[in-house]
Amino acid sequence: MSKVLVFGHQNPDNDAIMSSVVLSQLLNQVGFGGNEYEACALGPLPAESAKLLAEAGVPEPRQLDAIEPAAEGEDAQLVVLTDHNEPGQSVVGLENATIYGVVDHHRFGNFTTAAPLHIVALPWGSSCTIVAKLFEVLGQQPTDTQAKLLLSAMMTDTLMLKSPTATDVDAAVAAKLGEQLGVDPVKFGMEVFLSRPSGSFTPEQMVGNDIKLFEVGDTQLLIGQYETVDKTRALGMIPEIREAMRAYQAGKDADGIVLCITDIMEEGSQVLLEGDTACAQKGLGIEDVAEGVWMPGVLSRKKQVAAPILAAAE
Repeated sequence: MSKVLVFGHQNPDNDAIMSSVVLSQLLNQVGFGGNEYEACALGPLPAESAKLLAEAGVPEPRQLDAIEPAAEGEDAQLVVLTDHNEPGQSVVGLENATIYGVVDHHRFGNFTTAAPLHIVALPWGSSCTIVAKLFEVLGQQPTDTQAKLLLSAMMTDTLMLKSPTATDVDAAVAAKLGEQLGVDPVKFGMEVFLSRPSGSFTPEQMVGNDIKLFEVGDTQLLIGQYETVDKTRALGMIPEIREAMRAYQAGKDADGIVLCITDIMEEGSQVLLEGDTACAQKGLGIEDVAEGVWMPGVLSRKKQVAAPILAAAE
């Protein structure tokens, strides 16, 4: 029996955490591959994730800082990646591990392995939607606790099914989980979202709590997203947020940084740019102005921000 570490991306959001937690539970339930699976996290948990796990009596995933090279004569650490696949978004020392599997709903970039592996990658709105379907594939029924954790991440990742990344599959799976729990999925999702302490977020947290690194041509570009139900407070802190963006960019040795301040209620994003963002400006069709640019209808970093930026570099 081998120990397999299951984890989402750096600066984990609710989908990264819950997909890791529930997938590891599912794989242990069925004894998949004869291995033991442990959920891990590549950073502090979002407030809503910590609250949901505490209420459910589920231990928080272990914090994983890095994977070291295997000792002489020992096999490399086996890992399963959820909610990501790009090395720049993953654990430090990923090259020292053997990727045993991937469960993801993003594009594949810079991804190679030395051996075949288990991959489930579907263009749905949440990695937890995929995990929910895997229960069916493996002949299992999620417990109410598992259903609640999965539904919470599906709703936050699709912005209560408003995001353009949300699909009919997400809506159908959410309805099924909601029926099991006796809740309206959208109302439940809003309750989860409002459990975030949005009024206490610092500029540094707005920038760094949900941010990913992308290779855009020869440029290392950070793209972050801060979601709120009222952008007023954030817009009153633009100079401080920009300072935090510059500091984060320097700390990660990136070329540029994009931050989307996404207002769920107004259904759009205020986009701020710092550093070398020529490709971002081209892809999004905007300029770098002091107060940022309001982009109505832009809710998805993956589909409406990262995708056009990456396309502009081709």
